[in-house]
Amino acid sequence: MAVVNIAIVLALCWLVVVEASPEEDSLKEHNRLRKKHGCPPLTLDDTLTKDCEEYAKVIGEQGSLTHSGDGRKYGENLCYRSDDPLKCVQDWYDEIKDYDFDKGQYSSGIGHFTAMIWKSAQKMGYGQVKNDKGVYFVVARYYPPVNIIGQFKENVPKPIDGSDGTTMFDNSSMVQVNALLILLAFLHFTN
Repeated sequence: MAVVNIAIVLALCWLVVVEASPEEDSLKEHNRLRKKHGCPPLTLDDTLTKDCEEYAKVIGEQGSLTHSGDGRKYGENLCYRSDDPLKCVQDWYDEIKDYDFDKGQYSSGIGHFTAMIWKSAQKMGYGQVKNDKGVYFVVARYYPPVNIIGQFKENVPKPIDGSDGTTMFDNSSMVQVNALLILLAFLHFTN
């Protein structure tokens, strides 16, 4: 009986450490930050994601960030990192510090932030690749197109809660809840 109980606890522990896909993680982080601005959540689009994955391979092989040139079809954010590619989303968002909400217009150094917050965007795609040098290359695309001149004021709203959103999502409370559930299950099965 003890072996069965241990197997159940191990199975429950495995469930806790199962992670979402990079696409789902990126979508979740995008939507967490968009929510701070009262923007509707994006949905993950399979076609955009497939194209992002393919383009991430291209720029990963090149070893440089070069936009695809299809800006009329969608908005595009690119990033490379030596670790934790999910942090690209926060890197893009951190451009908020340079955005002038009162002017509501495009300027150099804010395009990643405005693309991901763009209120009328509805879908996104995401792709990442780790090249042979160990560098992650990340591509995110937004549809309909974003960063349209003359439409910044209505599509890049100020944060509604006064927060600047510069802190990554902390899921420690979820880990604590899962650990508590496992402990309770273990205690139940051992008695």
